[in-house]
Amino acid sequence: MNTTRLKSDLQRLIVETNDISILTKIYEYFSRLTKTNATDWWDTLTIEQQKSIEKGLSDYEEGNVHSDDEVRESIHKNPI
Repeated sequence: MNTTRLKSDLQRLIVETNDISILTKIYEYFSRLTKTNATDWWDTLTIEQQKSIEKGLSDYEEGNVHSDDEVRESIHKNPI
């Protein structure tokens, strides 16, 4: 398969889908592949990963955290 044919087939597949999760994954994957080595590590993360980190930072800044001892005590009291 040559480059022109591959681009055409990819374009057709993208145009024919309305599944936002597929389109988002394609976008994120392609974005990661086309970045240079100088890319910030943040830009290599998926949107979900970025949101998770931002949520963790927000929880930390708001004091919504538990110490290691608190977590261990909770696990010992309520084992799975």
